[in-house]
Amino acid sequence: MQTVPVEFARGLDLAKIARTYARAGRVHIAPILSQQCAECVYQCLTNGVPWRVNTNEGDRPVSLASEPFEQLAEAERIRFMQSVYARAAQSFQYFYYSFPTSDFYEDGTGNFHSLYVMRIHEFLNSQTFLEFARAVTGARSISYVDSQATLYRSGHFLALHDDNVGEKKRLAAYVLNFTPRWRADWGGVLQFIDRDGHVAEGYTPTFNALNLFRVPQAHSVSCVAPFAMGGRYSITGWLRER
Repeated sequence: MQTVPVEFARGLDLAKIARTYARAGRVHIAPILSQQCAECVYQCLTNGVPWRVNTNEGDRPVSLASEPFEQLAEAERIRFMQSVYARAAQSFQYFYYSFPTSDFYEDGTGNFHSLYVMRIHEFLNSQTFLEFARAVTGARSISYVDSQATLYRSGHFLALHDDNVGEKKRLAAYVLNFTPRWRADWGGVLQFIDRDGHVAEGYTPTFNALNLFRVPQAHSVSCVAPFAMGGRYSITGWLRER
């Protein structure tokens, strides 16, 4: 499985994709990768990735190993999540599981280089993908792509924000989805919010789909419902200039 090359799906209509992006500032592309490649990514995300809790307390990021968190007594986990939800009612907040692909790839620590998600990181930074991204977005200054794997389970969410952090030079954001089956009413929907506070458009997680959108742009990931059947798996990050 690890030898499967990472490559685009056949038949991508680059001109049509670029027109949609130019008009709307965002585009949903499915399928984006070869079927065999997408299946390898899914297997890696479900069986090979050591997940961490990814949340925040105000401006301070918080990262915890997911296994000890899951082993907490139920009352402790409930108290922790209640504090997360209380902060979300007042300010920007998030809670989901993640694996910082870029960080581990760049520093070479751990035994993670053989993971198939690392092949995705390499592909995102290849000339093949960078030229595709520049052609779609019109941003010729895109020079590299960062990445993290994410897993949203019941109660996980990402509150409203616009990704605009000046010194990070983010030109566009992306989400590569690898969840085989998902319904919109399970939550986990990438939502774009208009100036009146309405949901202007939403992208349900679709297997082997790329969601690409201009930064800044108000968006969120809706809270995953308690009756969702399984987790929402993706690789996400930003297209950036140096």
